[in-house]
This record gives sequence, C-alpha cells and structure tokens, in this order.
Amino acid sequence: MDDTWGPLTLPPAAELPEPGVCHLWAARTADAASHLAVLDPDERAGAERFRVAHAKDAFVASRAAQRLVLGRYFGCPPEQVKIARDCQHCGKKHGRPYVADAPVDFSVSHSAGWLLLAVVAAGLVGVDLEQVSQTRAVDELANRVLGPAEQEEFMLVPRDQRAGWFIWAWTRKEATLKLTGHGLAGPLDKLDVIGTTAVASTPPSGWPASPIHLRDVPAAASDLRAALATTVPLTTVVACGPALGI
Repeated sequence: MDDTWGPLTLPPAAELPEPGVCHLWAARTADAASHLAVLDPDERAGAERFRVAHAKDAFVASRAAQRLVLGRYFGCPPEQVKIARDCQHCGKKHGRPYVADAPVDFSVSHSAGWLLLAVVAAGLVGVDLEQVSQTRAVDELANRVLGPAEQEEFMLVPRDQRAGWFIWAWTRKEATLKLTGHGLAGPLDKLDVIGTTAVASTPPSGWPASPIHLRDVPAAASDLRAALATTVPLTTVVACGPALGI
C-alpha cells in the first residue's frame, strides 16, 4: 500500500462518504497491465490502441480504479459497474464519467505516473492533477487562460515561481470544468478561481446554480499540483487506498 499521499484509509465496503466528505483515492499508474481483466471489452480494445506505454498504463489504471472503487461502494464485482460517458451538454461520448442513478459522484485525473479518483455522496465533484512544467511559454499561456484579476495576481508572482502558480490556477479551473462537464471547451479565461469558490463571469448553458467550492490537495511531489471542486463545501478529505487491487 503506497502512503505517499499520507496515511491511507480503506473505507468499509458499501459505506459511502458522509456529506461534506470526499474520499480521494490515489494510485500509481505504472505497470497497469495486470488490471486489464476488470475492463470491459470496449475498454480493453481502447487500451490496445495506445502505442506509448505510459499512456496505456494511465488509461488502464484509470478505468480499472473506477471499476474497483465504485464496485466496493456498490457492493458488486468491478466488471458489473456500468460507467457512462455521454456528454450531458451535447450527447457525444466525451462527457464526465458517471453511473446512472448512483448514490455517488466521482471524478478522475492522472499525471506524471499518478492517478487521483475523487468520490462524494452529496453534490458533484471534479478533481485535477497536473505536473509543473518550467515552460518558457508560461506567460503566453497565462495571457490566454487567465482572467483579468488572475493575470494581475500572476504578474505579482516572481518569475521563477510563475510556472507553479499557473499550474495551481489551472488545476482549479480544470477541476471546476470537470465538475460541470464542460471540459476544456468551457470558459477558461472567464473563470476566476483565485478565491474559495469558482466564479464564471459569463456562465455557459448547464452551469450549476449552486456555488462551486475549491480546495487544494497536498500532492505526492513538489512538482505536482492537485485541486478539488465540489458543489457541497468539504469539511474533510480522506486519503483512501489502495485504489488498485482492492
């Protein structure tokens, strides 16, 4: 059991998180081939289309973790978990994953050999995990992605710390847009994530009526950033595991 993310708790089977509590499951994505058996035929076929090993590992680990963890909550074998991915905004097969009529909501993200799976039983959740890259284009990216107030804050950050600050803001934006289901087609530069809630200056169709609360998550390495977005304010985040091999 890897406790890099902190002491891990294995919740009792079929026991859901309390309102205001998020169960955050972390796992390494390397060497995920041993978990292929829990994927459905379409997922296994999708895994075989990857030509880069680490990308295939991330895909398999993500799909397997979703099935294993959700199966534990639902009290059923992972192979029986029916996960849908149709977009609730356009109907295409690129939406946030969900289980119809399930008592939980969940979100998944992976980066730099790590996977995070966030689960709540009240409201909606989005999670994002990113690796800080010391790219020379960070100022250009900030001009395209950050809103006016965020750009003012960004310009006050020392230049050698800007990449980390930008990724901190990016994870909050992406966690929010995973929660809403808009993804990267959402209003990145019109979404202010500096405070404790995400504020969209011009909310697109389908934007939640309730506030979207933001919370930073301690990451396993100094070059990683992670964030949660929820429609129910969180009082506790529980580091759970193991996400694979339950």
